[in-house]
Amino acid sequence: MFVISVCALFAGHVIVINWWPLLRDSTFYCISICALLLTIYNEEVTWYESVFLLILYCLYIVMMFHNTRLEAWANTLNMPFKNATREEKSSLFETTPLVANYGTIGENLTTPTDGESVRPSEPAEVEGATNKVMAPEMKDEDSSPWTVPVGVWERFIWGLTLPLVALHHFTTPDCRRERFRRWYLLTFLMSMLWIAAYSYVMVWMITIIGFTLGIPDTVMGLTLIAVGVSAPDALSSLCVAKQGFGDMAVSNAIGSNVFDILLCLGLPWFIKTAITEPGSVIPVESRGLTYSTISLFSTVIFLIVATHLNGWKLDKKYGIILLIWYLIFMIFASLYELNVFGYLNPPECPSPY
Repeated sequence: MFVISVCALFAGHVIVINWWPLLRDSTFYCISICALLLTIYNEEVTWYESVFLLILYCLYIVMMFHNTRLEAWANTLNMPFKNATREEKSSLFETTPLVANYGTIGENLTTPTDGESVRPSEPAEVEGATNKVMAPEMKDEDSSPWTVPVGVWERFIWGLTLPLVALHHFTTPDCRRERFRRWYLLTFLMSMLWIAAYSYVMVWMITIIGFTLGIPDTVMGLTLIAVGVSAPDALSSLCVAKQGFGDMAVSNAIGSNVFDILLCLGLPWFIKTAITEPGSVIPVESRGLTYSTISLFSTVIFLIVATHLNGWKLDKKYGIILLIWYLIFMIFASLYELNVFGYLNPPECPSPY
């Protein structure tokens, strides 16, 4: 709700989306929710239950691999949903991409049909410039963290972030530079290591803050951690939404939840129960199973109904409605975790401090 509302509010124009990507990802998201509920129904997770989640994610990848054929078949059905027309899409692709150096002068993007990607037109000479999409190259001085920016606020941000930027500069090769062009695999691995380190520090700090203020860790996870980990999804979805790729923005928002449930829960549970401690079980508290089921499914149903009633368009009115629904959901979810609606969330372990 939050990520899609951000796209609708700040994309700068109305975005028309197709019905197939939204229903496809929403359907598999509902399947993921049901699989998770079945897994934790007996309040413990075993190795074969974690394998079941991983298999579902593999099936999701297979489905996405055959997405073109499935979409072509789905469009033959008599569905009461709307597909974006060629004229509606063409007005969106006239927007300027946010990525620097995306193309040279004279580059024209052809209007895509359903299921096709946007490709540059045939090379055309415009004042001596050929129509080619060139990968941006960075010189050594362009990526140096020691260059002091101009402006008071810019210098303040530069000094505040310099320790982390310098640390990444020396530990993560910048594969945009010519000398590190073939080091992209090491760049990818180091990025994952830094993300893991930052995630550990974030959870540790949020846990300490919540314990100090007397706030349950589940509420901290619903609010601060959820917003923190969703910020990259919101920025990436907004980036592609500004370029007119509404289907990609919506799929990113919903698909990330499928990834979180099936892989981000299934893989750690599998490592715990099958590798580090074979045969062990992981206890899971699930007293509020009914409430969780209703609340999760309500967000999916509301999203589809609101999108259909709005004509499958992402505009500011649509974004405000989703944002209000998200705030309502967060309020009720937090009250539920605070045992306002009944004793459903047991207290945390006692501490001598």
